[in-house]
Amino acid sequence: MHRRAPPPMRGSNPLQEVPMDDDNLWRIEEQFWSAGADFYEQHLAEHALMVFPAPVGVLDRAATLDSIQSGSRWVHANFEKRELLRPSDHVALLVYSATASRHEGVAYRALCSTTYVKEGDAWLLALHHQTPQ
Repeated sequence: MHRRAPPPMRGSNPLQEVPMDDDNLWRIEEQFWSAGADFYEQHLAEHALMVFPAPVGVLDRAATLDSIQSGSRWVHANFEKRELLRPSDHVALLVYSATASRHEGVAYRALCSTTYVKEGDAWLLALHHQTPQ
């Protein structure tokens, strides 16, 4: 679900479209499932945490980067039941159901939530959580 742009402020051009980052946020989220360490390095917040099912558990930024460099990546990921919440201009929450597979072809299903913070013009992942289905 995409949130509508807020009404224009008084004195602004009502025909001017307010730029929204919703599609960009979903593209970034999709890349977190398949991209390599360079993407993670660029898009993880300084104090980012990733919360995965056991035995992995909670990973900080450094452990996440190590994990990405040494592990296999997802070759396919599909998101359903997408929700996007914006509690402020600099925070976005993505909630969705994911189905993903690696080269081995075994499907993984999880309920996921990701919190992004905006620093300058960049959206950075601050917290990601997965609950297997």
